[in-house]
Amino acid sequence: MPDHFKLITLTSMAICIQNISFFIYLTLQAKLYKWLIVFVPFVGGACIYKYGLGMTWLLSSLWTVFIDVIFQRCYIQVMRDLPKSFTYGEASILTQGVVLFLMNTLIMGYRLIIDQPSNEELGDLRTLSTIMMFALLWLLIVCTSLLAFQFLRKPFIFYPIMITFVAAATLAPVTTPIPVIAVFEFIFRDKMRLYIILFYVALVGATIIVVCWQLRNSQHATTSVRKLFHLLVVLVYIPGFLYECVFLYIASGVALALIAIFDLLRILKMPPLGEILEKAFFSFADEKDAGLIAFTPMCLLIGSSLPMWIMPCPCVTDEHGLNSQLLALLAGILTIGFGDTAASVIGSKWGRTKWRNSSRSIEGSVAFVIYVILPIVILQLMEFIQLNEMQWGVIVLATLVAALVEAHTDQIDNLVLPLVFYVIVSLGC
Repeated sequence: MPDHFKLITLTSMAICIQNISFFIYLTLQAKLYKWLIVFVPFVGGACIYKYGLGMTWLLSSLWTVFIDVIFQRCYIQVMRDLPKSFTYGEASILTQGVVLFLMNTLIMGYRLIIDQPSNEELGDLRTLSTIMMFALLWLLIVCTSLLAFQFLRKPFIFYPIMITFVAAATLAPVTTPIPVIAVFEFIFRDKMRLYIILFYVALVGATIIVVCWQLRNSQHATTSVRKLFHLLVVLVYIPGFLYECVFLYIASGVALALIAIFDLLRILKMPPLGEILEKAFFSFADEKDAGLIAFTPMCLLIGSSLPMWIMPCPCVTDEHGLNSQLLALLAGILTIGFGDTAASVIGSKWGRTKWRNSSRSIEGSVAFVIYVILPIVILQLMEFIQLNEMQWGVIVLATLVAALVEAHTDQIDNLVLPLVFYVIVSLGC
């Protein structure tokens, strides 16, 4: 693992210690335990950097304080500026992701400036990852600026800013050749990518038809209608993971950027699409979307893509063209696209026996398990994966644990379920 990946992994562990300490403190609600949110993260972080990276005690202590302060400031800012958009847990995951993303981008930028590697040295995945990373960095800067300065929210200023963002994302010299040319060269190098693009365009058309139909229906979308988006995500990611993993990687970053831009247009009521997007949002929103940001669709995309984003080498295949990490990559699709969708639809219609202290039903959890195992069986029969008895035992365990988590999680299941399944499968298979 490259040094910067190790630094980011250890930083993630240090932030997790800080989060756990904070939530324990909230649960205990006693002044006696205030040392938890200061002393424990400091000592834990310093030990992680000391023994994980070989830093001196002074340097590891200073780095721990720096990361803790940055994380806390960002966390407080998110909760203050975006009220009701996130629970404590959601804001914690979001803030941690942003901090680690910025760290990775800054380190990658430094190495690109110093080493200046060519596309051949980077490889397709590394090239596209670099392009996506810097494009999302520009977008984060745009969103932060719009949040901080109200005068930027006027249409005659907003649209030039967005044009500047597109120019920065496509024309900045972060790769050789520039990103727009590098992406086009990659796409037109293989006919399969063109076919998948046409398929994705068809799915976008189907999505627009569903949204227009729902708006004309003048009724709030039911659970079954909202879960159609889960089906669309399955249709996007399954062919991508099986045939064009690298292309899916860059496409997921583009989709995240588009969701953020459309949400900006909606929040700022920016003509001509602002009002239409607002109507669509309220038509499909559920009880989790009480805040300013449309967090549910963003979580659906992030949860589906998260295993691919956090895996160091997600698209490596063997001599037979098979990806040994396919099941781990599919963690989001299996748990959200199949399991959570089945649990929600079947549980809402036929669920009678509720879990204790939960609104979810046992029937929904059984459906979750069945609909996660079923596509894995199909992949095995089609020889995309090869699992032995021990690995099947791990898969069943991961599915049961994810089903129990889904049954007792109200807010952030689209983020938690993929991580739970991914960790168990990665360690056991």
